[in-house]
Amino acid sequence: MGIVRLVHSMRSRENRLSRFAVKATLVGGVVYYSVQQGLWSKSEDSVQLYGRLYNSIAPYLKDNIPKEFVNELPPLPSTTDLSNSVKSSWNKGVIASMKFLSETPTHVTNRVTSISEAMQSYIEQQSVSEKSQ
Repeated sequence: MGIVRLVHSMRSRENRLSRFAVKATLVGGVVYYSVQQGLWSKSEDSVQLYGRLYNSIAPYLKDNIPKEFVNELPPLPSTTDLSNSVKSSWNKGVIASMKFLSETPTHVTNRVTSISEAMQSYIEQQSVSEKSQ
């Protein structure tokens, strides 16, 4: 919480550079830590990272959060559920990307046709306005 207060206290014009440096350092640190822990590497490493996080965070959630609040929260997904979800999402993303790439010639043709028609109507409007003057 101290870092958030530090950033908010630096809102004056004199401290813009310091505020930017603190924010950039925080973002850089998060990115560096996530790369070091394996979040952006192989999917197996990401699943292992989630497993480590799950094993270290779940007990604290159960012990330190009021029971009324915990009962309202859905349980954290298991590593197998997360792995299946990531694989499914990845496959859907690959399929959508390939579909878009396969339809790219059609999209380009439609755009070129619409631009051509718009240019022709603009040229016709210009020629009509020049004749009327």
